[in-house]
Amino acid sequence: MILPARTDTVPPALEPEAVRRRYLTQIDAALTRQLYEGSRLPTLLMLLSGLTCAGLLWDAGANHLLAPLLLWLTLLVGLRLWQTSAFERADPERQALPQWRCNFLLGAAASGSTLALVGVLLMPLATPLQQALVYGLLAAAIIASSVVYAASLRAFLAFAVPGLLPSSLYLLGGPAAHWGAFGLMLLCALSLSAWQVSRVTHHNLLRRFQNQALIEHLEQSRHGVESLNDELAREVGQRREAEAQLRKTQAALEELVSERTRELGASERARREEESRRRYLTSHDQLTGLANRTLLLQRVEEATQRVRQGGRSLALLHLDLDRFQLLNDSLGHEIADDVLREMARRLSASVREADTIARLSVDEFAVLLEGRFGADELEQLASRVLGTLRRSLMVGEHELLISASLGIALLPETAGDPAALVSQANMAMQRAKQLGGNCLQFFSEGLRGCTRERLLLEAQLDKALERGQLEVFYQPKLVLAHNRLLGAEALVRWRHPEFGLVSPASFISLAEETGQIVAIGEFVLRQACRQACAWHALGLDWLRVSVNISMHQLRKGDFVELVAAVLAETGLPPAQLELELTETQLSDDVSAVAELFRRLRALGVRLAIDDFGTGYSSLGYLKHLPVDVLKIDQAFIRELDGSDHGGDAAIARAIIVMAHSLGLEVVAEGVEETTQLEFLRTHGCDEIQGYLISRPVPADSLAELLRAQAA
Repeated sequence: MILPARTDTVPPALEPEAVRRRYLTQIDAALTRQLYEGSRLPTLLMLLSGLTCAGLLWDAGANHLLAPLLLWLTLLVGLRLWQTSAFERADPERQALPQWRCNFLLGAAASGSTLALVGVLLMPLATPLQQALVYGLLAAAIIASSVVYAASLRAFLAFAVPGLLPSSLYLLGGPAAHWGAFGLMLLCALSLSAWQVSRVTHHNLLRRFQNQALIEHLEQSRHGVESLNDELAREVGQRREAEAQLRKTQAALEELVSERTRELGASERARREEESRRRYLTSHDQLTGLANRTLLLQRVEEATQRVRQGGRSLALLHLDLDRFQLLNDSLGHEIADDVLREMARRLSASVREADTIARLSVDEFAVLLEGRFGADELEQLASRVLGTLRRSLMVGEHELLISASLGIALLPETAGDPAALVSQANMAMQRAKQLGGNCLQFFSEGLRGCTRERLLLEAQLDKALERGQLEVFYQPKLVLAHNRLLGAEALVRWRHPEFGLVSPASFISLAEETGQIVAIGEFVLRQACRQACAWHALGLDWLRVSVNISMHQLRKGDFVELVAAVLAETGLPPAQLELELTETQLSDDVSAVAELFRRLRALGVRLAIDDFGTGYSSLGYLKHLPVDVLKIDQAFIRELDGSDHGGDAAIARAIIVMAHSLGLEVVAEGVEETTQLEFLRTHGCDEIQGYLISRPVPADSLAELLRAQAA
């Protein structure tokens, strides 16, 4: 319960002495305000009286006294008026300061003394008539001021005593004694009047502040009553709320009993659901809802038993999303998770509901197929799955194309090991990935040897560069307009002590995966620039060398500085160096590549897009990239037969026309037949390279070709 506020208030102090003590400052301030407000007219009257007296006596020959006296009088009046104006401009709090009363008393005393001085100095100089006028004017000024100053006895005495007493006493001892007596009588009469006026003024002020105290008390009482009413109203409201709360509590207690009963049942259901969820998560992937590796292996084991008993076949498809780690690093985990969920949905829609789909790791999936099917049917199904996955998808603001590498392993009816089936599917998938991705491979016994060889190459590739096993071969490029060899592509070869000359297809992808491509790329760049300078030093014409670069090198951040340093170190003119980046790598991050290409272009280096037409990025990037050359992939050259018929011919023509419209040169790769050469020459291709011109050869062999050409 809240107690009501106290309404008893302190009774007002209405006794005069109590009011005087309580409102002493306010009374003094009001009195001071009254004095200042009424002082302006008497002050001006004093100035007028002084000026009139000076005018009456100006011809009496006392100008040397009148001039200073008038100057002082004018100055004093100006100071009094300025003091009054300053007081009126001050805020009420400052007007209550004692200094204003002191300043007023000093001004009144100065004014009274000045009037006395005027009487003492001028009366002896005047004729009787002039004396009457002078004294009358002075008396009028004194009386007018005394009426105003009478509100405060101290202010009156400060003005009247110095204004009348000295001059009256002085005049009593001279020929104008009657004026002195008149002055004393006037002082007495004014003092008596001032005392009475002062008493009335103080009495009125006391009554005024008594009324103010009473009003304040009444206002305080009114607020107290209102506060009490508010408190009572609040208490009534609180009591009503308490009663309502009690009713609610009673209802809640009744509900709580029944709710507790329901909660016990719900808790048991929640416990069973949580156990079911935990069991589900032990066998399923949380992100996609697919089976996990554990459940897949369990179902492979179960399916193996059924296959052995029923004469059916079992196949396992192992998929790995191509370049998914790059997507994850560049676009972030959230978008990557959305892509994984969409890939899982597409996989589920591509196979039968009875087939098991599992997510094995971050970007790897598996599909377990059971039934009666052959290799051809499996290949068709796998191709359909790859096509479904590779359809473009929108994730947020990004349009993406995701391909996959797919491996297939079969468990025959009469034999089979579930663990071997998973391993074989993985080996087949790895082989598909080595072939560039976006393809499928069946497991064969030959892949076992390839896998062992790959592991051995991976272990030895790290030491191949420092052991001097890497060499650079050069495949010349023929400029069709001049029919001369003016360029060559630098291609790395690995002279392995056990396997002989290893093809780049066997170790370049491995170097990409392990990150060793950065060191190998720098080696090829430096070696190619040195060799071009060496050929020129032998007296041969400058030969433009083309060097393949990898996105791994571009992401290092210092690739532009590396190219500039190699050019400076070898002395190769920048225009004689051409850097090639494959279109499939270019599609990873076009905006970042464009910025790096602009910086390389500023060095004077030529830039080319290799394997053009095999990627699946938008052609719109071409207008944003500062490139010089497009290299048509050999896949479109291989089937050219010299005629204008066929899809490859149409594609080759379209690429040449498009490149020339963009101001780019065109190089055709893989030219092996004369008919291909003539087709390309007819349709305006700028350069060609391939076995028809020369295989990749060591530097000395290419030097012989260049000498033969010069001869």
